[in-house]
Amino acid sequence: MFFRGFRKLSFTQQLTLPIALVGTVVLGGIAFLAVQDSFRDAKKAAHSMSEEMGRKYAQQIKSYLDKSFAQAEVVGRHFAMETETHQQDRRKSYQLLREVLKSDSQYLATWSAWEPNAYDGKDAQFANTEYHEKTGRVYPWWVRQGDEIIFKTLLNEETPDLGDWYFQPMQSKQSMLVEPYKDTVNGKELVMTSAVYTVVQNGTAKGLVGIDISLDKIKELVAEIRPFADSQSFLVSDKMMVVAGPHQDEVMQEYKAGAALQALLQKHEIGSIDIDTERGKEFFLVMPVSIYDLSQKWTLVIRTPEKTILASAYASLWRQLGFSLVGLLMLMSVVYFGAKRSEKKISTLSQGLSTSSAGITEDIQHLNSTGGQLAESSTRAAASIEETVASLEEITSMVRLNTGNAQNAAMLSGDSARLAKTGEEKILELVQTMTQIESSSQKIEEIISIIDDIAFQTNLLALNASVEAARAGEHGKGFAVVAEAVRSLAQRSAVAAKDITQLISTSVVQVKQGTVLVRANGDVLKQMSLSIEKVATLNSEIANASQQQSAGIEQINVAINQLDQVIQSNAAEAGEIVNTAAHISEKSEVMNSTVKVLSAA
Repeated sequence: MFFRGFRKLSFTQQLTLPIALVGTVVLGGIAFLAVQDSFRDAKKAAHSMSEEMGRKYAQQIKSYLDKSFAQAEVVGRHFAMETETHQQDRRKSYQLLREVLKSDSQYLATWSAWEPNAYDGKDAQFANTEYHEKTGRVYPWWVRQGDEIIFKTLLNEETPDLGDWYFQPMQSKQSMLVEPYKDTVNGKELVMTSAVYTVVQNGTAKGLVGIDISLDKIKELVAEIRPFADSQSFLVSDKMMVVAGPHQDEVMQEYKAGAALQALLQKHEIGSIDIDTERGKEFFLVMPVSIYDLSQKWTLVIRTPEKTILASAYASLWRQLGFSLVGLLMLMSVVYFGAKRSEKKISTLSQGLSTSSAGITEDIQHLNSTGGQLAESSTRAAASIEETVASLEEITSMVRLNTGNAQNAAMLSGDSARLAKTGEEKILELVQTMTQIESSSQKIEEIISIIDDIAFQTNLLALNASVEAARAGEHGKGFAVVAEAVRSLAQRSAVAAKDITQLISTSVVQVKQGTVLVRANGDVLKQMSLSIEKVATLNSEIANASQQQSAGIEQINVAINQLDQVIQSNAAEAGEIVNTAAHISEKSEVMNSTVKVLSAA
């Protein structure tokens, strides 16, 4: 619904409204961040201001109380020195207390209280004498009444008994600041405290020296602690009693603090906290006040409403909002009048765009038609190329097969040539071997001829030996037998030699015939080897030619594939042209719609 209503607005309104919204958000965000910084800085400044003022007045309060303790300590040390040197002089010591009281108008009384006979051991001697009551103990008490200073004893009809102000420091053997109390002085009710110095000798508490102090001065100081107009300050004792504050009825009453603030007070450290009170959310600063060298600490509490602290921040907020509103109105005015001028220019521009849109539409239609025809032609060409590629792949397969067969034939021819060459070499070796056999046979014939001659000579010698044996008669019978045996062996050797000669002659003839045959076979193998080498050479040439033919066909195939890719790319680009034309047509329609909107605006 919102978008429909937005579309019905004029161009100026459509432009001005979003800028107004964005400007509001941006300026509001800047104002918010600035205010956040202002709030943070205001709180930081309040803390610093309160802490600085708290330190200043805490030091003044400390100085006021420390002065009283210093005076009490001086007098107490004087009393102690007198007892140590045995130069006690009650009258002079009492007069010293009187002079201390005269020295400061804020001192209401000075006094000293000692254990029985602890000062000079002469209590009985001074009983019922000047400055002493019936016990004779050291109880001097100088009191300011108007312009006069009068002497009393601590134990009298008004104060017949000693209280905690005496027993507590004596038992603890430590000096102390008495918890504030109210008393009537010169007909006026005052808030007071006492600075009590404990005189300790040899580990035993002997007596006390005290100064009663009016807290009016401190009340005035606390009243001045106002970092802001609505700030309130309180001085709280270590027992959580209000010593001074903005409301008199709260003084000497327990300071009412929540658990969080009470925990902060008990730390006796500088700290701050934000607390929801009956006055709303407030900022509390706690500043401890140390007193002389005592373990007791009083505390300053400064409380300020948060709305007071943040007043300047809120003022800054309103200023920021005012500046932001003025800036937004100025921005809206500039945008509005600028949009009005732009609206006129856009009207003129829309008319020109309308005319251009019509021309673009016609061009797109023509581009669509041309792209479609190109895509169709590319598709037909791609189909023809695919058929050609298929035929070339078949031819390539056959050429590769022939090339393989030619290479195998070349390899076999080479193997046959190598075998023929090897056979030729073996036949030559055989011819040489048979020639050597023939030569060896001739040598054997010569040797057998020699053996035959030897057998013949041996036979002759055996005959001669037989003749000689016959001549010898009985003595030659044994020799005749041997000669006969030798002759028999010689004949047998001759027969064997003849047989061997015949066999060798036959072998020689056969070897010669074999040599002739082997040489003839060698010639045939040589001719065969030459023929095989020629065949192998031809097969190699055929194989090389087949490889070259296969490589050429591969190149043709690659070229055709590239051509196919180009044609397919053209077809794809033609399709993209058609798609682009469609997108342009859609954009043109959008532009027409925009022109209509601008014209309507």
